Amino acid sequence: MEFLKILLDKSRPFYVFFILMSIINGLLNTGLLIFLNNTINHKPLPVFPEYDWLIFVLLFTVSLLSGRLFQTYLVRLTTDIRSDLQIAILRKLKHATYQDFKKLGNEKVFTAMGDINMLVNLPEVFLNVIKAIIIIVCCFIYLFSISLIGAVFIFFLMLGLLIFYLVRNKAIEKRLNAVRDLQNYFWRYLSDLLLGFKETKMSLVRNENIQTRYLEKNVIQAREMSKEANIRYLNNELTGSFSWYLTLGIIMFLLPRLFDLSHLNTTAYLITILYMMGPVAVLISLISTYTNVKISLERLTEFNQRIGSHLSQEETLRATDSFGELQDIRLEHVTYEYFDEKEQKTFFFGPLDLEIRKGELMFIVGGNGSGKTTFIYLLTGLYRPTSGNIYINDQLVTDENMPIFRNRFSVIHSDNYLFGENYDGFDLQEDNLVLKELIEKMKMSEILKLNDRNLFGTSLSKGQQKRLAMIYSLLEDRQIIVLDEWAAEQDPSFRNYFYKVLLPELKEKGKTVIVITHDDEYYKLCDRLIKFSYGKIVMEDHIGNNIFERKAEPFIP
Repeated sequence: MEFLKILLDKSRPFYVFFILMSIINGLLNTGLLIFLNNTINHKPLPVFPEYDWLIFVLLFTVSLLSGRLFQTYLVRLTTDIRSDLQIAILRKLKHATYQDFKKLGNEKVFTAMGDINMLVNLPEVFLNVIKAIIIIVCCFIYLFSISLIGAVFIFFLMLGLLIFYLVRNKAIEKRLNAVRDLQNYFWRYLSDLLLGFKETKMSLVRNENIQTRYLEKNVIQAREMSKEANIRYLNNELTGSFSWYLTLGIIMFLLPRLFDLSHLNTTAYLITILYMMGPVAVLISLISTYTNVKISLERLTEFNQRIGSHLSQEETLRATDSFGELQDIRLEHVTYEYFDEKEQKTFFFGPLDLEIRKGELMFIVGGNGSGKTTFIYLLTGLYRPTSGNIYINDQLVTDENMPIFRNRFSVIHSDNYLFGENYDGFDLQEDNLVLKELIEKMKMSEILKLNDRNLFGTSLSKGQQKRLAMIYSLLEDRQIIVLDEWAAEQDPSFRNYFYKVLLPELKEKGKTVIVITHDDEYYKLCDRLIKFSYGKIVMEDHIGNNIFERKAEPFIP
């Protein structure tokens, strides 16, 4: 798995160092424990007893410095791993196809970014576990050296309490997961209420049901389940906490009677058990950490499988445009097949045979669901054809040159997104005469303001947003312009201006323009009119020539 490989490759050079430091740190901490026990019990050190204070300072100093060195390297390592994993995800997205991203969804990307934080903590968790195990083992060796029978008794007592805690905690986790599921449903219901508020208010039944049968019912169920789960969790935590007091009580009152443990040895046992509380807590937390890491790895694996790119960044950046000046684009027997999860049906587009010539003004028409947008996605390289080929100037478009092919197009989609930053690096200064001319051409001189980051206006309407998108599109100065329902949000006056002034001007400049439209009163202004139905071309009208009609066949479910 790629993300785990990044983690391991980044951590591998430090493993020996970190494991060695964990062992040294654990032994030093154990040495401090034994030193404290001997001091409390007034037992002199076997060597240099007159310098016990100096030995304590030395142990303390070395333990502090080694701990600081260990944590400093760990901070650097985890920070590097986090940035490397984030960059890996961003590079995956950079080279991902639109159809793969569409299947994945935005939420999976945000989730993946969150999941890497869990992987980043793995080296620290792993090494802290080693340190905890070393301290616990050393502590038990120390206890065995004091009293073999007493140490065995304490070992099995703590093991039994630990198993009891973990079994109860497993059942509580199931309850808490059910509460989380209810919370996910709650956010979905609330999103429906907020995003569909107008529609909700238009129906008494819908308004009542979304409130009482979904939102309030969900809140009440979550409340009751949360109470029960949190009370159980509280009881288990109290059991875990007070089990230490139970262990200490057994050491203080039961062990001396059962195994004739002296007062000095009892004190040593008590201090050792108190010292072990932290390391044991680290091992217990490993259970939930393992579960979270497993879930994160599964989700990152899914992300990696869905966003799979075989193009490296260097290949894309070094790629050169060998297509030459645009003469034509040809689609031969192009088909596209996709599965609609909502409809639970497989839909088919094509087969499509079409040639688009340089300088042509083409209108694409057809009803909703006829295949117009799918055609645009295939034409512009956002979708890969299931079968068939696309040629530009008689050169085959392949996976390798697809980014260059896409770069020939400037597209304004029906749901076009306006970026908040000037990612294209346009010259947006006031002295840019081309920009000023475009703003005037789009009738937005009184609306837009210029700065070096973007063009912005106050409360732009949908139509004005499309005009701003057109300005950016024309600044790209691409050979082919694709406009999906661009005129739909324009007022009648500007719509007329768009068809009778803007489009002819683009054609005069040698641009190839493809427009998806429903404005039938302007059909006569194009060079070619193509009608889609059920994923196929059913009519092709070369203006001034004959109309070629083709029989429409329904999608095959």
